[in-house]
Amino acid sequence: MFAATHKSMLFLILIVGGIFLTACSSLPTIATDVTYCCQTGYEGIRTYRVEFVDMPEFLKPMLRDEASIVLATKGLDYTEGDAHAILLMTFVNRTLSSDDSARDEAWETTAPAGGVRFIAEVQVELKNSVTGEKLWAGTMGRVHNVYEGSYMHDAPAQSAMRNSFLEMFADYPDSRMDVQ
Repeated sequence: MFAATHKSMLFLILIVGGIFLTACSSLPTIATDVTYCCQTGYEGIRTYRVEFVDMPEFLKPMLRDEASIVLATKGLDYTEGDAHAILLMTFVNRTLSSDDSARDEAWETTAPAGGVRFIAEVQVELKNSVTGEKLWAGTMGRVHNVYEGSYMHDAPAQSAMRNSFLEMFADYPDSRMDVQ
């Protein structure tokens, strides 16, 4: 009886472990970097609006929504009207040839033949809407291999975007703390 129970338990552990590893491996990897931080000027910044430059239309709602979720944890409220700050997101697309070897461990480095390979980068800047002063900046990017018939898997992409914004704004001061 012990051997049968032990085998069943081992089988269950292998199945659950396999599902977990498969789920983790399916999340897209996005490299994130903070390029400007830790200055003053955050006082009084409570609201922001989003502006895009050269951003594909299908990415706009996902990026806006995931940034909004993360920035809400910092006490910042999204608005489409007048705001204390502007979150500017600029899309940069750099096509890679099969000879390019962007060998950063955060990037996917293998591209099977026959597809288009490119780095999609989003440059992010949070600026004071009145003074134009840069409050925070960073980048997120990912190598993509696209083939005819490819499509974006929204749920994993949104999760990866949120994780990138969490990483990018991890040290951003909580605006609720400077309320007197």
